[in-house]
Amino acid sequence: MITVDKLLINLLSLPEQDLKNLAKRDLKVLKSLSKIVLGPSFITENQSRLLVKILKENSEKIPKLTDQILETIATPTWSRIFRPVDKTKKFYISTNNSGDQNLVIEFAFSSNIRKLLAANNREISGFTQEANGKLYIADLTEKNIIRLVDILRPLDFDIDEKIENFYSTIKSWSKNEITGQFLIGNFDHSNFQKQITDDLGIDTPIDNNVIVDRSNRYQYFLETMEKEPENLVEKIAYRKNTKVWINKNDYPLDEIISSLVRLKRFPVLVIFNQNEHKKCLEDLTIFHESLQKNEITENVGIYFRLPNDEHGSQFNKAIADHKYNCQLDENTKIVGVQNGKIPKFFLKNPWTPMSVVFLNTYVKQTKTAVYSNKCDLVITYTEQQPMIETRSQWA
Repeated sequence: MITVDKLLINLLSLPEQDLKNLAKRDLKVLKSLSKIVLGPSFITENQSRLLVKILKENSEKIPKLTDQILETIATPTWSRIFRPVDKTKKFYISTNNSGDQNLVIEFAFSSNIRKLLAANNREISGFTQEANGKLYIADLTEKNIIRLVDILRPLDFDIDEKIENFYSTIKSWSKNEITGQFLIGNFDHSNFQKQITDDLGIDTPIDNNVIVDRSNRYQYFLETMEKEPENLVEKIAYRKNTKVWINKNDYPLDEIISSLVRLKRFPVLVIFNQNEHKKCLEDLTIFHESLQKNEITENVGIYFRLPNDEHGSQFNKAIADHKYNCQLDENTKIVGVQNGKIPKFFLKNPWTPMSVVFLNTYVKQTKTAVYSNKCDLVITYTEQQPMIETRSQWA
C-alpha cells in the first residue's frame, strides 16, 4: 500500500484541472507540506495529522484519487520517521563578545511566548531579539531576573540553577532595609565621596535636580524620589531608567542641550542617522543652531563624513565651517558619530560621555549601543516612540 507522503506527491503531480475543487488554503498547505516531505528533515507528527485531515476532507473533490486516498488514510503509513519537535525552553546567563554577562531566553518558535514577551518588554531593561529569532537578550539585573523568572517559570522553562539562586536571594531581601542602607544621608563611603567630587567638583553648587539625576549613576536613594515633573530638566532628572525617550514634536533640541548643561551632563555623545544624507544635513543644521543658542562654540568633534554627493558635500563643508573637528581629548564637550559605528581611536581614548543622545535614530544592537551602555543617561530623540529599547515615555 502507498504511504501518505507518496500519495501527497502523486496528488500534487495531477493536472491543475483535477485540483480546481480544492480550497485555495488547503492547496497551499498541501504544497507546503510536500516541500517538507521532500526535504531532509521530514514532517512532524502534528503535521502528519494535519495532512491526513486535509486529505480526508477533500477526498471527494479529487475523483481520480478518491478511493486511494480513503484506503491510504484508513491505516496511514509513512516512508520516514517523523521529525522530532524542537521543545527548547531555556533561561540562562551568557557572556557576550565584550565580556559582559546577559540574561538569555532561548526557545523554539512559539507565537504565544513571543506575544507574552512583547507584552512585557517595557518592564525588561536591555531587552532585544537576536536575528535568528530563537534568542532574546536582557540585561543581567535584579529586576529582570525577578520579572523573567515569574514569566517563564509557569511556561516550564529550564531555568539555570544560578538564576534560581539569584531569584531566591533577591526575594529574601527586605526593600526597606536595603533602601535604608543606600539613602544618600546614610551613604558615606569614601569612594562614593571621591566619585561625586571627581564628577561635579568640590566647589560646584548642586541643586536638588542634579542630586536626583545622579541617583541612577551612583545607585543611591533619596527620601523623596517621586515628583510630577514641571519642565524638561526635571523630567530627565526624575527618570526611572537610564534609557528615556523625548518626543521630538514636544521639545526642540536646544532645550535638551540646555537641560544637559543645567544637570552638568557634559560631555555628550550625539549619534546621527547617516543613512539619509539629506536628513543628516538637516539634523546637523538644527544641531549647530542648538549649540549656538546655548553658547557652545568650541570643543565639538563630529567624527564621520558623508560621501560627496549633493547633501553629503554640504554636510562635510558645514563641519569644516563650524570647526566641528577638534581632536578628541578630556576637553571635548560634544562628540558626534554615526549610528552603528564607533571610531577605533575611541577605544584607547580616556574620553567618556556623561550622556548620549540618539538624534532621529534608535538604539539598536550595534557598536554604538554597546558603547553607550556605559552611560546612565541615554536619550532617544525621535518623533515615534521606540518599540523596545526605551523604557520611559513623555507625552
